[in-house]
Amino acid sequence: MSDWERVEAEAAAIIGERPAEYDAATRQNLAELLQLVQETGRPAPLLSPGYWPTFCVTWETAGSENLEIEVFDDRYEVYRFFAGKTEIWYEHHKPGEPVSSAFLGELPDPT
Repeated sequence: MSDWERVEAEAAAIIGERPAEYDAATRQNLAELLQLVQETGRPAPLLSPGYWPTFCVTWETAGSENLEIEVFDDRYEVYRFFAGKTEIWYEHHKPGEPVSSAFLGELPDPT
């Protein structure tokens, strides 16, 4: 199984646990984020469920181990974890909208 097949399987499993709770916009925002990551040559992430019916996207890639992006229906919440502090900001995003250059800059470097 390729890394991207694994990501697809993780997404399907997360939705399968609470199928009625993951709305179409949240699923589409995840699909757009994963497409962006893949098309720009960045490493495949790991997926886990959020507390809400959201997706948490993380990486084990050098320089991005402290990055988490939580996918909602109307935004991406960007978290950077440091010793003793956490930086959080929102990238407002609805399906079909572009992302900012600041958001692109948070993603892991292309491989």
